[in-house]
Amino acid sequence: MHSYTWYVHSRRSSTPILFLSVLLLALTACSGGSTSTSSTTNGTPVPASRQVLRFPNVGISDSASLDPALGPDANTAQIVSMVYSGLVRSDVNLNVIPDQATWDVSSDNRVYTFHLKSGITFSDGTPVTAQTYVYTLTRALLPQVKSGIASFFEGAIVGADAVSAGKTKTLTGVKALDDSTLQITLTHAAPYFLEVLTNSLYFPLNKTVISQYGQGDWPNHVAGLGVGTGPFMVKEWDHKVKIILVPNPHYYGTKTKLSEVDMYFVTEPTTAFKSYQANQYDFVWNITPNDQQIARSLPGFVRKSLLETDLLFFNNKMPPFNSLAVRQAFAYAINKEALIHAIFKDAVVVAPTIIPPGMPGYQPDYAGIPYNKEKARSLMQSVYPDVSKVPPITFSYPTSQIIPVEADALQEMWQTALGVRVNLRSVDLVAYNTETTEHSVQFGSTQWGADFPDPYDWLALNLTSNAANNNGEWSNPTFDQTIAQAEQATGDQRISLYNKAEQIAISDVGWLPVDHQAMAAVIPSWLHGLSLNGNGLYFGDWSNVYILQH
Repeated sequence: MHSYTWYVHSRRSSTPILFLSVLLLALTACSGGSTSTSSTTNGTPVPASRQVLRFPNVGISDSASLDPALGPDANTAQIVSMVYSGLVRSDVNLNVIPDQATWDVSSDNRVYTFHLKSGITFSDGTPVTAQTYVYTLTRALLPQVKSGIASFFEGAIVGADAVSAGKTKTLTGVKALDDSTLQITLTHAAPYFLEVLTNSLYFPLNKTVISQYGQGDWPNHVAGLGVGTGPFMVKEWDHKVKIILVPNPHYYGTKTKLSEVDMYFVTEPTTAFKSYQANQYDFVWNITPNDQQIARSLPGFVRKSLLETDLLFFNNKMPPFNSLAVRQAFAYAINKEALIHAIFKDAVVVAPTIIPPGMPGYQPDYAGIPYNKEKARSLMQSVYPDVSKVPPITFSYPTSQIIPVEADALQEMWQTALGVRVNLRSVDLVAYNTETTEHSVQFGSTQWGADFPDPYDWLALNLTSNAANNNGEWSNPTFDQTIAQAEQATGDQRISLYNKAEQIAISDVGWLPVDHQAMAAVIPSWLHGLSLNGNGLYFGDWSNVYILQH
């Protein structure tokens, strides 16, 4: 999950995917205030008469495409997760639990058989069958859909390569045995496969809607249409202002108590926090370190560490970053401890590694590339003895993820250690994601949050030579080979190979990790059912989310 964050995002990513300078390290929530007496009767919470949730989508000026196959950024993923749903979902601890189906797995861990619940339909009443899933998973791989994530998230499925290469439109590894039985066959055992299914790429899509409007245009017509199977549907999309979601009348699960969700797009986290204080929203998240000085005294303040890392990337095909020594010089020039203390007020943790604490494959004893001003300058001068001859360098970053004081601090570190002037350029997140996809950014930043807790999601999806998320077009044959070996291995041997691959990526500066993140929010006691987990906001079962009398 990605800069597309988090997600792809996400990318997730991000995720896949969240505001870089927002976040506070703390493993557990700390909250103030107690439920007001008017919100309970004999200790039982009493819902308010008006159930309209005012939801600030903090860090984005508008939603990106609501086509789940395109790998929504973290902010867009909030909407996707409400409108769509799939075979499985994650609980608050990121464990996979059934949603639309239960499953059996073959003894060799290659064949997954899913048994769909009866009565699942899209929000217009169109039935969802096993064949709907065959269509959806095949469609995501088609070259004309231009999914940046399908070939990786479906890469373990038999026949996926042939579909993504345009050789066939039949995905041989996905079969509808009957209307309610779906079978997926993998080329090899993939220990993370069930976790992959939590990604929106696997959420069923309505073929009738896509056929009516076309593969590329249908997401522009989501309002009022039965595009998803989730607890909500889009009623209205006022671009760059808000999106209004209402309950899906055909939802197969327990219906939400909310009558409406008014989601407002708020680019600047500081603006969102001020608006929350003025009672314009029912909660607020992505709170900056400065605003947290006030927020921590408010009832419902909460903070939690995230499975997310902030990273820098270099376009390896643009001078001067086609030189390893120059990339390493920039890495050695960053004093991460000073950055985190002065700019983030110790609200995040220094990241020597790409993979954060709490993830399988995390290497707590690996030092990465530490701050060393002398080594930084020596490396730069080994390539450019006269630093005035260094080609112009521009560091581009999304406004919602890096605040100006952080960019200024990095600029000063590079100037001081290397004697090189770096120009700064801030860009809106959606536009920035387009630029990174087109590989037009010379030097940039990204965030990655866990789509699922496995190192494959961090390293294979972002840094292999042909990965769609490889923004800097970094390529290292030894890294690629190590990842391939890891995917054929199991248990400790597999994790050990991923450890080796990560060290290659860090020392070769395929990615430059800066910090591991956390999130701060204010969730008042009268908003029931919302919490934080390792991926940020967690609503879980929306039938449990409602507003109490207050």
